[in-house]
Amino acid sequence: MARALLLLIPLCVLGTGCAAKRTLTVESEPSGATLRIDDRVVGITPYTEEFFDYGTRRITLYKQGFKSSSQLVELDPPWYGRFPIDIFTEILFPWGWKDQHKRKVVLEPVPETVTAPDLEAVLQKAESLRLAGPEGPSPLPPRKKQPTP
Repeated sequence: MARALLLLIPLCVLGTGCAAKRTLTVESEPSGATLRIDDRVVGITPYTEEFFDYGTRRITLYKQGFKSSSQLVELDPPWYGRFPIDIFTEILFPWGWKDQHKRKVVLEPVPETVTAPDLEAVLQKAESLRLAGPEGPSPLPPRKKQPTP
């Protein structure tokens, strides 16, 4: 009997694999934004992807006419996915757990035209970067208020 049990455990371990199905779903308002997870473009929102490792991911969304949004997302394991419980719940007794992580990002619209004050700030920052040495750029001087016409 003990011998049969010793043979059965490795067969269970090799035959079952990971029973938990982990998914990350990213939605955007409005939908149709280009989604980047960490350093790779993965698709268009709404997007669902299966993942295997928990941890921190950076999700970045891009859409024409809207500000880009980038944020860190923590993918924390549920109680049954933490060591040493996961040995039993995922390998020895696989029940097909579902671990779903959902994020919804609301993108802010940007004005269609760039106004002169916006352009001036960009040009000032570009100039400070151009003049920067190896130690990096110095802080920008305070902006002068432009007279309104």
